[in-house]
Amino acid sequence: MMQPWQPDFLESNPLFSDLKSLLANKAWTNWPDCNELNQLMDADVINQQGHQLTLVEQTDKLLSDGLYYEERIYLHAQVPTRPCSWHDFFNAMIYILFPKVKQEINRLHYQDIVSSGKIKRTKCRNALTLLDECGVVIAYCDDKQKEALTEQFWHQAFVANRSQWGDNIAGFIIGHANYEKALAPYIGFTAKALFVKVEPEFFSRDKFDQYRQLDTMVAQELETLMVDNRHLYPLPILGVPHWWPDNINPNFYDNVDYFRPKRIAK
Repeated sequence: MMQPWQPDFLESNPLFSDLKSLLANKAWTNWPDCNELNQLMDADVINQQGHQLTLVEQTDKLLSDGLYYEERIYLHAQVPTRPCSWHDFFNAMIYILFPKVKQEINRLHYQDIVSSGKIKRTKCRNALTLLDECGVVIAYCDDKQKEALTEQFWHQAFVANRSQWGDNIAGFIIGHANYEKALAPYIGFTAKALFVKVEPEFFSRDKFDQYRQLDTMVAQELETLMVDNRHLYPLPILGVPHWWPDNINPNFYDNVDYFRPKRIAK
């Protein structure tokens, strides 16, 4: 379905702050086509064979060969991209920010398709899809920060520790569906967090140096991490400090239907 372009989308939500920096010189008044988006891709945006990835318009003719999405990327370095689609536009942005992770996601998908077939979805493929669509990488220094989030102690993580966000803990959106949802955010908007421990000096680096470091770190460990979804944790994304204006009020976190306590195993 053709979706309307929103020229001011970068101003609509603080969740887009990193994309705003990435696209600072772009003033598209209409949908950018694949050629325009391909111009943003660096030489390191490659597939497993080392071929430069190219966004190609998804058409019936393109799909007529029967290749699965991940097969086309792995074998031909082509990323099918629907015109006028926010989902696919944001997918292109993630290729720019996390090229090594996207390459590894593709490799693991393809490997799984070869071994298990296209129809059967293994635990690995389900985990990869969750990360690819809904993931947020949480870079942190202190194990107590991770514990507060994984144990769903939301007030501790987001209110008591609010001053730490940006200084020694931060979130980096890797799931392109998160950006699509950010166009019309709603209470209940929940992502999947993947935690990466970093040294304190990480937070003194340039923002896109941080992305490059995380891209390398996550890609190196992804095969081990994505055996299943046990390393992905629920993250009420509108609660992340600086990502939603309403969360400056501590009472925002009193909504237990959104900021749910962790279930106690029976």
